[in-house]
Amino acid sequence: MENSSKRTTNRWLIIFGTILIQVSAGSFYAWSIFNNGFMLKSGGVVQTVGGVKKIVGGLPAGSVSFTFTLGMLCLSLATLAGIPLAKKYGIKIIALCASVIYGLAILGLMMIGKGSSIWMLWLFGGVLLGAMNGVLYLTTLTNAIKWFPEKKGLISGISVASYGLGSFIFKYIDMAIAGGNGAITAENIDRVLLWWGILALILAGIGSFFLKDAPDNMAVPSSSNNNLDTAADKTNFTTSEMLRTSQAYMMFFCLTTAVMFMGLLGAAVTNMAAAGTQAPSEVSVWGGTSAAATFVAIVALANTIGRFIMGWLSDITGRKTVFLITFTIQLLALIALLLTKPGAMSMAMMYVVVIAMAFCFGGNITVFPTFVSDYFGLKNTSRNYSMIYQGFGIGAIIVGFLMASGNPLNPQKVVLSDGAVLTQNFNLTYWVLLIMVIISLVIFAFIKKPVKK
Repeated sequence: MENSSKRTTNRWLIIFGTILIQVSAGSFYAWSIFNNGFMLKSGGVVQTVGGVKKIVGGLPAGSVSFTFTLGMLCLSLATLAGIPLAKKYGIKIIALCASVIYGLAILGLMMIGKGSSIWMLWLFGGVLLGAMNGVLYLTTLTNAIKWFPEKKGLISGISVASYGLGSFIFKYIDMAIAGGNGAITAENIDRVLLWWGILALILAGIGSFFLKDAPDNMAVPSSSNNNLDTAADKTNFTTSEMLRTSQAYMMFFCLTTAVMFMGLLGAAVTNMAAAGTQAPSEVSVWGGTSAAATFVAIVALANTIGRFIMGWLSDITGRKTVFLITFTIQLLALIALLLTKPGAMSMAMMYVVVIAMAFCFGGNITVFPTFVSDYFGLKNTSRNYSMIYQGFGIGAIIVGFLMASGNPLNPQKVVLSDGAVLTQNFNLTYWVLLIMVIISLVIFAFIKKPVKK
């Protein structure tokens, strides 16, 4: 049955549809360029305070940026419902429905205006946009992996790289639609949201029609299928069986650690670079310069390249080897950041540190789903990974609270040793991540495949 389905289905057309959906879903990661626009549209005005231009009034900056963190939490939680719904109704129908809601949520953001509640922004930009993003991302990713059991790392790399590419592509599409220098303002934000919503809906909608559900027991090409089927029975864990193993919780912790780097590489990356390389008087304004825009683009590109290369490499070297490499590199990057005084790091060194972190984050988030299928079998990989994937939302929330010194609604000011004042607590985040990365490395060094009883 499975081999017959494989012969009559062009698996690469399914991958093509998956790529279109992943690019659309990945556009959510360009969220950071909208922060100022929502603050201005909700009543904020640009004023010069102490010689520095700031947005005064409107929705609070910390609350607006927290929308993305909330979206990440809803993204991971939605996978718990998306996977069984796709199993029941078929991935094509679920992806199409999610595409429509995803596009409409973006268009709903156009209703934000003067006097709008932060809860309205969180509903459309955090809950709805994040949840549909999660359904589109994980259901199509795990389905694609199941179609190519002999190339799990490569297919995961292609799919997740497309997701990363979405933010890179849409960042420039959004900036081009905005016009001028690409800045999102109160005057152009509705136009940008309109085209973002339409393009995202079209891409994901078209991609949905190419999807087809993978058989539960897709056989790896071999002359000894009977032996493979017997082996599969011994290695395929149900979700309840997986949750009774210590390996599941070890993976959960490591994925949580990996995702926390997203907090540094998402909306906070320009502020992190400014705090590490700029004089105190330049820290708050550097993020709006062309140099910062170039910095963000290169980081996004490194993230995307890491997803493809490390996914492919994991098929050759094994998943654990890839994780040992990437987490060691991220450990060294954190040490470099902690040992360098604020404002004293060269821009060249900051590029090296952040590109390394972005490359490794992209690789880690790509290899994790195949790592889970290696340990708990391919048959139930969608549901199994959706459970482990909750570490994604937990990691996003943890780093969000760390960066905000515990209060995303009213982040505390942090004064650096060089006198620069921030509302993001990078030093606390670095130290917590350092400890978690070390623990993760110990886990990867000793973790072994579970034995099904």
